[in-house]
Amino acid sequence: MPRMRRGVGYCEDESCEEFTRGVFLLNQEGEFCCGACGKPGKVERERGTCHGEGERFKEVRVEYNFDCIGGVYCEVAIVQDVSLWGPARVYTLQSPLIRTEKRALKVAEAILANLNRSPESALRGEIPSTSEVVLSLDQPTEEFRRQLQLLQEDWQSSGLRPL
Repeated sequence: MPRMRRGVGYCEDESCEEFTRGVFLLNQEGEFCCGACGKPGKVERERGTCHGEGERFKEVRVEYNFDCIGGVYCEVAIVQDVSLWGPARVYTLQSPLIRTEKRALKVAEAILANLNRSPESALRGEIPSTSEVVLSLDQPTEEFRRQLQLLQEDWQSSGLRPL
C-alpha cells in the first residue's frame, strides 16, 4: 500500500489574510487554491532522498523550518549512528511540516532506526515510517515472548545484523 503524500499549501497573494500561512495537505492532487481568497498558491511536499553506498544507513538529515517566500529550508537536524563502520548511506528528509529542532531530531532518530530495520521503503523512494516499536512488560508472559520473537525475526532480517 503506498504511503500518504503530505505537504503544505501556501497562499501567494500578498493582499490575502492567509498569505504565507501553511495549510496541511494530504494526498493533494492538482492545483492548490487558498481557502480564504480562492487564488492558486504553492505546494511544498515532504520528500526524501538517499545517497551513498552500503547496506546500512549511518545518518539521517531532516531539513525543516521551510521559508515559503524564499522557497528554502532554513535549518537542518542531523542524527548519526557513529557505531556503524564501513560504507553507509545518508537519508535526507525535507519536510515543511516540521518547525522545531526538537521535532526534527525526534523524526530523524525514528527514521534512522526504521531505515536500518527495513531500508526498502527509502530505496523505493518512499518516506520511511517514523513509528516506534513498543513492548509492554505488563502483558502476559506468553504474549511478551511472542512479540520478542517477532522483534528478533525483524532484526535478524534487517541491516542491523553483523556483516
